[in-house]
Amino acid sequence: MTAQKLPVSYQAKKAVVETSLLALAAAFESVSKHAPEMKAELADWEDGRIFSLGVLPNGPAISLQKKGSEIHYLGKGYQNSTLKILFKNLDSAILPFTGQIGSHIAFVQRRAILHGNVGEAMQISRAMAIVQSYLMPGLVFNKIFKRPPKLTPAQLFLKARVMATLGLGIIKNMRK
Repeated sequence: MTAQKLPVSYQAKKAVVETSLLALAAAFESVSKHAPEMKAELADWEDGRIFSLGVLPNGPAISLQKKGSEIHYLGKGYQNSTLKILFKNLDSAILPFTGQIGSHIAFVQRRAILHGNVGEAMQISRAMAIVQSYLMPGLVFNKIFKRPPKLTPAQLFLKARVMATLGLGIIKNMRK
C-alpha cells in the first residue's frame, strides 16, 4: 500500500508515534545535559553506545548515542545500533508513547521485543524512566511507573525547562 491509500487512522497513529519518538529524543538530549540522576546513570555506560527505538515492520525509528556524558540524537532509523527496542506494530507503540501504559507493561504484554544485551536494555530502561519523569505530565505517572517519582523543586524546575524547549528540540530533530 502506498501512503496515499493507507487509512487515515493508520496515518494518524504513525504521526503520533513519529512525533513521540522525536520528543523522546529531544528530551533524552536535554535531560542528559542537566539532570544529575541521568548523569549518574550514564556514568557506567561505555562511550559510543548506540541504541534505537522503533516500530516493526517498517515503522518510525530513532537512534541515540552516548557521547561523553550525554545522549545525542543520531537521526531516524536504526543507525548501527547494538541494542534495539522494537514495538511489534503501531497499535502496540501508541499505548506507551501516549502515556496509557508504561514500557514495562508493554514488554509484559509482549507488545515490544528486545534485540541486544539484556543488561544494557535494563540500563536504557532506567534512563528512559528518568527521561519520562521529566517528559510526561504528572497525571500519567501512575500509569507509566511502577512507583511514581516524587520530584524535588529543582527537578520540577528542570521539568519546566525540558517542556519549554521540547518544541524546538522536535523541530531540530525533524531535520536529521
